Amino acid sequence: MGHEGHHHEEKKPLSFFASPLIDHTPHESSGHNYQHTATSESGSDLEQQQKHTAYTGAQPHDPTQPDFANADCSLHDNPAYHRHAEATTAELFYDLFFVANLTTFTSLLEINDKNSLTAYIGFFSLLWLTWYQVSLYDVRFSADSVFERVAKAIHFGVMVGFAVIGPQWKPGQYIEDYKIYKAFGLILMVSRITLFAQYSVTLFYSKKFKSTVIPIGLVMGSTLLAAILYGALTPVFPNIKLDAEGFVLETKSNAYIAWYVIGISETILTVAVSCIWRVISFKGTHMVQRMSLLTLIILGEGIIVICKSISKIVKNEYLWTAAVVGQIIAAVLIIYFLYMLYFDRLQEEHFGSIKQQIWSFLHFPLHVVLVLVLHGVSLLVIWRQAVESLDVLMTNWTPASLWLDDGTVTNNTVFADYVSVADAGNITYGEAFAEYMNITVYNQVYSWIPKGVDASKEIKAVETSYKNLVEGLDNFIADTANETAHQQWVDGWNEMTAATLKTLFDTFSVSTPKSKNKSVGSKVVPDPDTTIIGYYKVFDLILAYTFIAGGLALLVTTLLGFISLPKKERRVSQYIPLGINALFGIGLCLVSVIRYSENNLISFLGSVWMVPTICLTFFFCVVINHIRLPKRKSH
Repeated sequence: MGHEGHHHEEKKPLSFFASPLIDHTPHESSGHNYQHTATSESGSDLEQQQKHTAYTGAQPHDPTQPDFANADCSLHDNPAYHRHAEATTAELFYDLFFVANLTTFTSLLEINDKNSLTAYIGFFSLLWLTWYQVSLYDVRFSADSVFERVAKAIHFGVMVGFAVIGPQWKPGQYIEDYKIYKAFGLILMVSRITLFAQYSVTLFYSKKFKSTVIPIGLVMGSTLLAAILYGALTPVFPNIKLDAEGFVLETKSNAYIAWYVIGISETILTVAVSCIWRVISFKGTHMVQRMSLLTLIILGEGIIVICKSISKIVKNEYLWTAAVVGQIIAAVLIIYFLYMLYFDRLQEEHFGSIKQQIWSFLHFPLHVVLVLVLHGVSLLVIWRQAVESLDVLMTNWTPASLWLDDGTVTNNTVFADYVSVADAGNITYGEAFAEYMNITVYNQVYSWIPKGVDASKEIKAVETSYKNLVEGLDNFIADTANETAHQQWVDGWNEMTAATLKTLFDTFSVSTPKSKNKSVGSKVVPDPDTTIIGYYKVFDLILAYTFIAGGLALLVTTLLGFISLPKKERRVSQYIPLGINALFGIGLCLVSVIRYSENNLISFLGSVWMVPTICLTFFFCVVINHIRLPKRKSH
C-alpha cells in the first residue's frame, strides 16, 4: 500500500526541484492530500479531519471541538507534508551503505584494549549520527527530484568516505600523518552542507506557512554551524613534523573529540526543535519503521560476526565439543532474544510526538550497546575454543615441564617414552626433550594453521628454540654450574611455548595490543606466562564490556518499551515486567565487577558459563514480558 502513491507520481516527469508538500497549489481537491498522507498513526477520523483542514484551510464543522480552532489561530498555516507509509527505495539503498561500513569496520578493527574499544564506539557514533541526520530529513521532507537524487548521491559519497577512513581510524594514538583525518573532517562538512541545501529547498516551498520558518530555520542554522565547525577543525590536526635527522615524528591529537560533541549537539538540537515546533515533528512519518529496520540491520551484523567466529573454529579443524556447541547455540539465541525484547514492545501506533522523538534518539545508545554485546559474544565463543585448545597444550607440556623442574618422569605418557629412548643412549636428553616439544606444538598448532594466517616468524622461532633446547640441555646436564647453558635452554623453552601460544590465538584472529615501549638493545625473549596473561587481559576487557553492554541493552529496550506504552496499556501488569527487565539489566552490568577479583575472574574466564549467563538472562526477561497477571473479576 505504501508505494501506491509513488506509482501514480512516477508517471510525472522528474523535475529539478520538488515540493515536500502534498500539493502546493492552494485550490486542488483534498482527496489527493488524503491519498499521500500517512495513515499509520491512529487512523482516527479526527486526525484525518485535521490533516484535511491543514491542507484546505477550512474549519472543521464539529460542534464538540469549539476550542480547537481558537487554540491555533491559523490552522491553514500548518502545511501538510508528503508522508510515506514505509521506507523508500532510496532510503533502503542508503541503509546498505551503513551496513557495509559497519561490517567492514568491524572486521578491520580488533578490540583488544581501551583505545581500540573507544575507537570502535567513536567511529560507530559518527557513522550513526550521520545516518540519523540524513534520515531525519528523509522521513519528513524528502520528495523525488533531480536535486534530491544529487543530494542522495553526495550522502552515498559521504558513506564511502567513512569506508576510506575506517582502516586508518586510530583516534587518540600517536601517528605520523593526519591528512586522512583532515579529509574526513571535510567529508563531514560536505554532508552537513548538503543537508543545509536540502532544508533550504524545504523552507523555500514552506515559507508561506509562517509556522515553519522558525523551526526549519533553526535546523538549517544548526546544520550550517556544524558544517562550519567540521571545516574549521581541519587545520587543528597537526601537520607532519620531522626530527633533527629528517625522520617523521609521531604526534597525538585529541581534536577528533570535537566531532563527537558537534554530532551529538546538532542531533539533540534537531530533535529538540521538532519537539517544540510540532509542525515539523515525526508525527505521521515512518520513523518507527526506519529505526526498527536499522535495529534489524544491526542484529543482522551480529549474526555475521558470530558466523565468522564459527568459520574460524571450522577452519582450524577443531573437534566440536559439547561446550563449544553450547556457546554457539547460546550466542545465536542471544540475537533472537534481543530481537524479541525489542520488537515485542514495538508500537506501530503513534504514542506522542515528543515521546516518539525521544524514542527515536534513544536508539543511538541502543545500537551502540547492541554492536558491542554481539561483537563481544562472538569473541567469547572463540575464547571457549581457545581455552579447550590451551588445556590440551598444557596437558601435553606438563610432563616435560615437571621433568625440567626436578627430573620427575610421569609414567604412561608420551614424554616418558622419549626419556626411555634417551636412557637407552640412542639420543641425548636434550634431543629427546626438544623433539617431544617440537612434535607436540606441530601436532596441536602448526600443522593446522588455516590459510591467511602468517606464522612464518613463529615457525622460525620454534626452529631456533629447538636448537637452543638441544644444546642448552645437553650442556647443562653435563655441567649444572654452566649458567650460559641454563639460560640457553630456558630461553628455548620460553620462546617455543610463547610462539606457540601466540600462533594459537593468531589462528582465531585474536592478538594482544602492541607494546608502547620500543625495545632498545638486546632482544627480549618472550615467556609463556607473560604471553598468556596478555591474552587474559584482552578477554578480561571483552568480558567486561560484553556484560555491561548486555545489561545496558536490557535497560534501553526497557526504557523504549516504557516510553512507547500506549495510554490504554499503562497499568501495573505492564510496569512489573519492565521493572524486572531493568533489574536484570543492572545485574548483568554488575557481573563485570568480577574483574576486580583475580581468582574469580580467572575461574569465570575458564568456565563455560559466560555466554550462557547472558543468554539465560535474556530468555528469562522474554518469558517475563509475556506473563500476564489474571484480571480481577468484576462484580
